[in-house]
Amino acid sequence: MGAITPLEGFDGPVPSLAGHIERIQQAERAGFASLWVRDVPLLDPSFGDAGQVFDPWVYLGQLSARTTSITLGTASIVMPLRHPLHTAKAAASVDRLSGGRLLLGVATGDRPVEFPAFGQDLGGRAERFRQSLEYFRIVLEHRFPHVESPLGRMRGTDLLPKPVYRRIPVLMTGRGRQDVRWIADNTDGWLYYTPPLQQQAENIERWRELTRGDGGGFKPYAQATYLDLTADPLALPRRIHQGFSVGRVSFLAMMRAWQDIGIDQLMINFKHSRRPVAEVIDELAEHVLPHFPPGRPGARGEHRRPVERTGR
Repeated sequence: MGAITPLEGFDGPVPSLAGHIERIQQAERAGFASLWVRDVPLLDPSFGDAGQVFDPWVYLGQLSARTTSITLGTASIVMPLRHPLHTAKAAASVDRLSGGRLLLGVATGDRPVEFPAFGQDLGGRAERFRQSLEYFRIVLEHRFPHVESPLGRMRGTDLLPKPVYRRIPVLMTGRGRQDVRWIADNTDGWLYYTPPLQQQAENIERWRELTRGDGGGFKPYAQATYLDLTADPLALPRRIHQGFSVGRVSFLAMMRAWQDIGIDQLMINFKHSRRPVAEVIDELAEHVLPHFPPGRPGARGEHRRPVERTGR
């Protein structure tokens, strides 16, 4: 199980971030496998969510120093709004500083107000995303690469540092205006939202078909879910925005059902939590997380650990 920052429940778009480092360290001690930060450069009041507010790379730099083993991920970097050289430099730096704990979730971008502010064309974001990802891969995975791209040219120079394990896993968020086959061929995993169970099962089955036999190895499928864990452990699930308000007994059953259809990691967003998140983390640590230890083989016999690079 992973957690999406900020680890607090809050109304409106902007969190308080009170005690945020303490909550993250608590989650690591509790046994959360991963921690995810978001890339929200501008506040759009109509969108209603500013993420963790801090720049993701600055924040990950601090988190790499204040945690020891939890995987650090982005969910997700908006590739078209950043030059791929900047993204590559930042990603490799965090990977090095954290001892190889970075996972890079990437996205095309879904907040239209951001693109004109950066001088970017909203309509061209899908193509720029593909160009950015190709550039990113080349400069991180090759020494003194020769790059000829619409986004820039490189010859006779190199980007440092390089990743700890030579390659930073890249996971696509949503569809990003891309064909699913392209996502399967060009990324290392898929981060998706929380549709109904049968629809998610069909998504995963399609993903397995497209990635089965891939020489690059197993490619995980992760689900992001908003969670309001109720004080009543027997409360039945009630739908909320992109997630559920539910007691821990039913939540445990839901997690088992999600595991059965092939979800490799659940990423929890606590924004709608009505209880103190510190209290919720303790309850999950005692009653839920022990049933889903990191690195446990999945329901279909596959060893599902691509999103846990630290061996936790």
